[in-house]
Amino acid sequence: MSSRCLSQSLLLASLIAASAAPTASARGDLVPDKDSCVLKIGPELMYFAGYQPGDAQQRKFCEDAPRLGETIFVFDYAAPELREMKAGFRILRQTDDGEDPIVTEATTAAFLAPQIYPKGTFSFAHVFAEPGDFVGVVTVDGSAGEHWTARFPFSVGKRRFEISPYYLIAAAGLLALLLFVSGRKQPTRARR
Repeated sequence: MSSRCLSQSLLLASLIAASAAPTASARGDLVPDKDSCVLKIGPELMYFAGYQPGDAQQRKFCEDAPRLGETIFVFDYAAPELREMKAGFRILRQTDDGEDPIVTEATTAAFLAPQIYPKGTFSFAHVFAEPGDFVGVVTVDGSAGEHWTARFPFSVGKRRFEISPYYLIAAAGLLALLLFVSGRKQPTRARR
């Protein structure tokens, strides 16, 4: 096998391994941030975290609650202006029917009525009895007629398929080895 073919095989294996690196992507109005979950609501930002009491690892989550049971959603305002506005929270079962008010009411799993939170933080607890896909909807209403909505999808009690980067690197190495071996078995061409 020529060094050019070997380098091409190694390049291909490197590209496959690099594609396995975790990427940050926003879902809904969630904005990627280092170690925080941030919701973009109107022109403002709101910090968000979900917790499940009794979780041995006490991990917060932004998008996917690992198990069923009590789940606590905590919201903190990034902008002081939000402290004078009414904020509410609704959990919807995820459907493809859009934002029709009748469908919204029918798919509501939990609801926190809008109110003013002068300290800039509020929380909401809900017990999830069955796994599924949901949408969190935060609304903020101001005295000047502002009405902002932030939506973020999340799942509860569903295992997501995750491939360890080590498995992908091993697969890339195996592919490179197979390409190397198959290149060696090809008959050499007669040189002119």
